[in-house]
Amino acid sequence: MRSPNAQSHAGRFPPNLPALTFSTDLFRPRSLSGARVHHQGMEFKLPDALAKLLARPGLTDLILNGHRHTYIDVGDGLTRTSNPFDSQSELSQLLIDLGFQTGARIDMAKPISDFMIGGFRFHAVLGHGVSAGPLVSIRKHPNVQVKLEHLAEVGMLSQRQLEFLQGALEERQNIVVAGATSSGKTTLLSALIAELEERVICIEQIPELVLREPAISMHERPANQEGLGAISMQQLVIEALRMRPDRIVVGEVRGSEFGVLLQAMNNGHRGTMATIHCKSLAELPSRLLLLGLLSGFDRSLTEQMVRQSFDLVLQLEQIAGVRTLTQIGRFEKSLEVIEVAA
Repeated sequence: MRSPNAQSHAGRFPPNLPALTFSTDLFRPRSLSGARVHHQGMEFKLPDALAKLLARPGLTDLILNGHRHTYIDVGDGLTRTSNPFDSQSELSQLLIDLGFQTGARIDMAKPISDFMIGGFRFHAVLGHGVSAGPLVSIRKHPNVQVKLEHLAEVGMLSQRQLEFLQGALEERQNIVVAGATSSGKTTLLSALIAELEERVICIEQIPELVLREPAISMHERPANQEGLGAISMQQLVIEALRMRPDRIVVGEVRGSEFGVLLQAMNNGHRGTMATIHCKSLAELPSRLLLLGLLSGFDRSLTEQMVRQSFDLVLQLEQIAGVRTLTQIGRFEKSLEVIEVAA
C-alpha cells in the first residue's frame, strides 16, 4: 500500500546463535572475552552468562528475581534456569551502569526504570525500599520486521484472518489491538505497519516497534532530576497531528493520550491503530471507560466517541504458549463488542 504523500520506497531470530554482539539491526556473532552490546552508536558490556541467555534461540522473555532465581521463556512458558550473577550488588550495579549509559535514570531516588538495548527491553527495579533485591524483566523484540504472512506461518493468524486484516488496512479502518501481557500486541501491530508504505507516525512509551522508512517513531521522555523536561504521550500525539501523517499509531494507550487519539480519529485521521492492555473482550468496555475518565470524558461521551472512532477490535491471547488472534470484533451500543466473520 503506497503513501499518498511519499514516492516509491525501495520473523524471527536465526536458529542458532553463539555469544553475540547485539545491535538494533541484527545480531553478528563474534568470539568474545566479554559480550558487548552495540546500540545507537554506543557499546555496552554484558556478563558472558547473561549474553548467552539472551542469545537462546526462540527467547521471548528473561526474568531475574535477584541473583538466585532466573526464568526464561523460549516459547513454552517460563522455566527455571541458572542465574548469571553471583550477588545482588553485581546485578544492581549492572542495571545502574546500563541505565546511565542509555540515559534512563535508575538510582536510589528513582529505583524503577525502562530502557532498550539492542532489541531488548529492560524493566529494571533496584531494592532501595521497593523490593528485597534487584528485579529485572527483559523482553526480546524481533530485530527484523515481521509481516502478517510470518504470523500466519507460526499460527498466530489464520489465512482468512490475514486476508481480512489486509483488507481492513486497505480500507483504512481504525484498529485497536487488545490483549494481556505477552499476548503479542506489539508483534501484531508491527506486522500491520509492515504492510504499509506510508508515513506512519508511531508514538511509544519506549521504542519497541520495528519500523522502516517512511514510518517513524517518537517516544515519551521522563523528567530530569529537577523535574523538568518531561514529554508525555499526550503531547506526542498532538505533535504527530502536525507532522502530515498518513496514519498515527500509539504503541500502548495508558492515559490521557486516549482522548487526543479519539478526537484525531473523529476529525478524519483514518487508518489509526493502537494497542490496549486488556485480558479479554468482556473486560474491554470497562478499560475504555477508565481511559475516558483519565481523558476527562464522561461515560456517555466515551461510548459515543469510541463507537465513532474504532472500526475493529483484535483480541489476542496466549493459548498453550502460542500467541493467537482469537477474536475480531466491532463496537456496538454500550461498547459491547460483536464478533465479525473472519
